[in-house]
Amino acid sequence: MTFWRFGFFAALASATQEDQRPVFRVSTEAVQVDVFVGEDGRAVPGPLASDFELYDDRELRTIDSVTVAEVPLNVVLVLDTSESVAGETLAHLQGAAGAFLDELSPEDRAALVTFSHHLSLRSGLTSDVAPLKQSLEEVKAIGGTSWQDALFAALEMLEVVRERPMVLLFTDGADTYSWLREEQMIPLVSHSNAVVYAITRDERAPLPDLQTSRAQERFRQNRRERIRRIRLLLDVTRESGGRLIETSSSDRLQVIFLEILAEVKTRYILTYSPPGPVRSGWHDLEVKVKRKGVDVHARRGYYYEPAP
Repeated sequence: MTFWRFGFFAALASATQEDQRPVFRVSTEAVQVDVFVGEDGRAVPGPLASDFELYDDRELRTIDSVTVAEVPLNVVLVLDTSESVAGETLAHLQGAAGAFLDELSPEDRAALVTFSHHLSLRSGLTSDVAPLKQSLEEVKAIGGTSWQDALFAALEMLEVVRERPMVLLFTDGADTYSWLREEQMIPLVSHSNAVVYAITRDERAPLPDLQTSRAQERFRQNRRERIRRIRLLLDVTRESGGRLIETSSSDRLQVIFLEILAEVKTRYILTYSPPGPVRSGWHDLEVKVKRKGVDVHARRGYYYEPAP
């Protein structure tokens, strides 16, 4: 089903309004923090509960449990179908997303959102991947790019999901059509419990032969747009505890999609109960591992809003 921009946001607001709730209602629930521990981009197996340290507003907290078994995944695939992906890139993207869906466990759920100059909700969260794969085959590449609006839509879909919410975003160009502004993105991500992974094109290339001042200005503008896009995607993924991956070739998309899925399946879920009374507002989070030379990816904090 496809919605134009206003209809899409209205439909999402209507669908979530009745069940909407704070991300962490910690007066009655434990806080869960999704953590990846890696070395050179690969998962590090074996950390025990005693290897982790978790700080909430710089206060060391007692971790109640560390889950290493597979937890059902709720993932929204957010895919760029603008004109710039037409042809080989779109074919590679369809194949990569299809392979990702094929590797999901029966308990996992997936949804599909595509974007160009408008947003399309192809499927809500479901464990039946057949209609999602059918929708992938029907995708056409046309129009501009609105990945910021599409990411917001995905986060809204995951607002009431408790078990391992995740967004996997692919975009190959600068945002040219979103209503949302860049400065709105980080607050939106920080209010969500979803982990965001993003894949984008690495457009760095040898300096072309710029014969005219117009060509030189176009080159500088494209470079500024790329730097701004990469910086924003880095901020978004880091804020959520996910990662940004750049690729210079679309034929690697399937490998990257499957590597991300494998990584997500090896992430740890740390659970702890903040001592009350809990202060309303933003709480800084920091997760450390008592092992040298490893990278730890976890969200940077959470908002606490008392239950109404």
